[in-house]
Amino acid sequence: PKPKFDDSLVLGVFVHRTDQLKSNLLMSHPMVKIHVVDENTGYYTKKEDSQRPVSSFYENENVDHILPIMTQPFDFKKFQSVIPEWQEQIIFNERFGYFVEQSDHSPKVLLFFEILDFISMEEAKANVDVDEHERGFRKIAWAFLKIVGTNGVLNIDSKLRLQLFCPPPRAKRQPKTIEVFEWWRMYPRTKYPSTLYVTVKGIRLPEHVDPSIRSMMALQEERGSTTYGELQNEITKRSVTQLMDSKPPILKWSRLPGQVCRIPNKPVLSFRGGQLGCLTVVFSPAGTMLAAACADRDSFPVVVYEIPSGRVLTAYNGHLKVVYDLCWSSDDRSLLSASSDGTVKEWNVDRLLETAQKVLPHPSFVYCARYHPIARNLVFTGGYDAVVRVWSLDVDEVNGQLLEEFDGHSSFINTLCFDTEGRRMYSADSTGLIIVWKTSVINDQQLEPSHQWSIDTKINEKDLSGVSINMLQLHPNGRYLLIHAKDSVLRMMDLRFLAVKKYTGATNYRERICSTFTPCGKFIFSGSEDGMAYVWNTDTGEGDAVAVYSELCYSTALHGVSFHPHENMVAFCAFGQRQPIHLYLYDRKASQLEVHSIKAASATDFRTVGNTSGNPTLLDTSAASALDQFAQTTRLALKTKSIKEQLDSVLVIIYPLAVLLPEAHRTSSFSGSPREQDTAGRTLTSESWHGELLTHLFMCDTTGVVTCGVHPETDSASAQPLVVALYDYNANRSDELTVRRGDVIQVLYKDNESWWFGRLANGLQGYFLASYVADQS
Repeated sequence: PKPKFDDSLVLGVFVHRTDQLKSNLLMSHPMVKIHVVDENTGYYTKKEDSQRPVSSFYENENVDHILPIMTQPFDFKKFQSVIPEWQEQIIFNERFGYFVEQSDHSPKVLLFFEILDFISMEEAKANVDVDEHERGFRKIAWAFLKIVGTNGVLNIDSKLRLQLFCPPPRAKRQPKTIEVFEWWRMYPRTKYPSTLYVTVKGIRLPEHVDPSIRSMMALQEERGSTTYGELQNEITKRSVTQLMDSKPPILKWSRLPGQVCRIPNKPVLSFRGGQLGCLTVVFSPAGTMLAAACADRDSFPVVVYEIPSGRVLTAYNGHLKVVYDLCWSSDDRSLLSASSDGTVKEWNVDRLLETAQKVLPHPSFVYCARYHPIARNLVFTGGYDAVVRVWSLDVDEVNGQLLEEFDGHSSFINTLCFDTEGRRMYSADSTGLIIVWKTSVINDQQLEPSHQWSIDTKINEKDLSGVSINMLQLHPNGRYLLIHAKDSVLRMMDLRFLAVKKYTGATNYRERICSTFTPCGKFIFSGSEDGMAYVWNTDTGEGDAVAVYSELCYSTALHGVSFHPHENMVAFCAFGQRQPIHLYLYDRKASQLEVHSIKAASATDFRTVGNTSGNPTLLDTSAASALDQFAQTTRLALKTKSIKEQLDSVLVIIYPLAVLLPEAHRTSSFSGSPREQDTAGRTLTSESWHGELLTHLFMCDTTGVVTCGVHPETDSASAQPLVVALYDYNANRSDELTVRRGDVIQVLYKDNESWWFGRLANGLQGYFLASYVADQS
């Protein structure tokens, strides 16, 4: 029996995407034009009712056929992709059953899909022999689909893959004909090396379609400018209901309150940051926003991103020089930024105001700023002139009121932090001195509490004498203080006994680099001058990192680290030319990771440090080279003893295997960008997909639908040879490997005589020159 369809359904064509199109410098914003043609007549399909608008709201009875419809253009530059993904629903307001009925009087419908692009004005003027309505487009490829296929099979209700064909090069359009139909009927079909994905089905029309300035479908009315009174009423209505309607949905975080944090293992977001990177990132207390102190060539914006969507909420452009520190208020409504332009500014994030609501002027560079945990109207600042200042924000003037100036430091103050009750404040400077201040406030209404504040204790740790301290942070339980100093050693000090645990592995001698506790206090995350992030278990200490993010691809030092307050998520940033902001999330269902022994990682870390710089000439300068060598040597000395003992206990060489991510206490090294893997443990990346061992054969039947055949894999993992690099090679493309002399590469397959595809010991995969390697045996 022939299927019957509800008369309320109309024809819907959903255009998904194509595979990668042929490279063409003239193609920048392709679109898809859909023609509905009657195969019996060779012309556009007649409407069932000429009075009914099918393609456009303004069709009249003089248009008796179904007009073609185009998708929106896909802008390669805007979407930063060369694979067009329209993901657009096209609606033809005609009864769906009319297209699929198989009676003598019903049309035999063919759908044609043309991929077009705009052409320049000069090309359009020169192309005078083309019909006027076609003159502005460049034809790239075309495809076809019979809605009723062979033996009455309906090609509907499922995603179809259509083979694309090249426009005939010498085809001349005949008057009063449909060009693409003539291509299909008269000319040999030359396959274009790509396919188009579409879905055809009957859909119900929406009950109500709001008018628009530009009608996008047959049911949508075009309406011009509204009256002044209507605009006023709309603004009033929005202002009244905005607070109620704009409340974001309640987010459910995967980490429960009090639960131990997991080490994030999956990259989820990446932001551009600034042209010169980003110096620090901080999650808001509620975890719904991320603030980033970015740097462009002529401005230093503070950008606020929405989490977890990654959408940019606002960018504050008030600072003239580098922003060193950011601090959120406890209610997420305001944000402090401290800058070397001599100001601290408070921004209203709740209302997304573009200008600062408070400005705190200083006589020198400002390196840190903090809200008091109890008296939220009080702000503490520290900077180059070694003075701790206390400001009140409860004043009518834009400039806050300076309440107190506290002396005690002899050098510039880099960092401030409070305990949760605000009874103690900790400050540290560039000489290694830590001062504990009494900063109690009875309540947030207390008048001038700063008169009672004073120095409680000065901590002069012998190892820190003369060493600049970048950052202090109090442990969540309040008993330990994290000290990040410029001697490549992180310390956790017990504030009761002043006993210190040390954490080694990261390098920090020159840059302002930060570290942080996880909210549970179980782990410490830190940046490093080698561009990697390190993770330690706070319980162990005196040892190597339990995990290393070794493939963040930062060519400069990793400066900022922030762990999400309610989710197993971490953000990293680096200050340097076009360095992005990376966000990682823990995913227990994530694909297997290439996990290596930290011992193996430590043996190659020093080679990696020397090669991660994006500008090799920097290594030739005597000062930088000497300091880097000193940093590497010191770091090696700190590790050598423990590594040697561990290596001596190993009886066999451990080759990196694809295993599940271990628990947080196990020593591991992240491959940086975990990739999807198949069941054999091989990594599948977008770059290596076309070189997979599975060969896909695309065949086109008479309906235009592509079918796919698969040849079984002939190679095996056990037979994959190992080769050794004879020379250094720097990758020129994203799908190539950067190798150094002596690197061992596992050959996954041989693409041709010149280029092979393989995997390094650290998990990186890509193409490499066959002439640059030799068999390991």
